[in-house]
Amino acid sequence: MNKLLKAGFFRLKKDIVFWLFILITTIISIFNLFKGYSSKLALDKLINEFIIYIGFLIAIFVSIFVGKEHSEGIIRNKIIVRT
Repeated sequence: MNKLLKAGFFRLKKDIVFWLFILITTIISIFNLFKGYSSKLALDKLINEFIIYIGFLIAIFVSIFVGKEHSEGIIRNKIIVRT
């Protein structure tokens, strides 16, 4: 199981889509902080707005990642190795 996790993290580390989503998340969070600082919004309102964006980004990333794993046959190979 450890080898499968290491391989998955290594594959994720090389994936450009992963780094793109990290960059987008960072930009959105910085933008939210500046928006909240300039309009004197409370921190809980900023966090609630940010959670909505994060939910959408996580859903998109997971669907792309699982679809890619399935199309390359990696999930099938993992199931075969485990049984």
